[in-house]
Amino acid sequence: MLRKSLLLLSVAILALPTASFAAKGEKGKKNKEAMMAAKGYDANGNGMIDGDEAAAVQKAFEADKAGALKAFDTNADGKLDATEVGAIKAGGKKRKAK
Repeated sequence: MLRKSLLLLSVAILALPTASFAAKGEKGKKNKEAMMAAKGYDANGNGMIDGDEAAAVQKAFEADKAGALKAFDTNADGKLDATEVGAIKAGGKKRKAK
């Protein structure tokens, strides 16, 4: 009985890191999708969402609250407020000013 309990405990301990890595991988995938979605709104290519871009992001989020932009709704109130939009860093490389 003790041997069986120790075996089950060992298996459970070994399985925990695997589940943790799987969860991190899924979260990383969602974050990457969100960053790529934000990049599409970075019209001036400065790597941030600012000015008129913010209004476009907020409008897109309103149209699809379960979409990739949901990751930026950090307070989970169903809206992207100015603070949340200001914190968005659009993925990808910044374009050089000409």
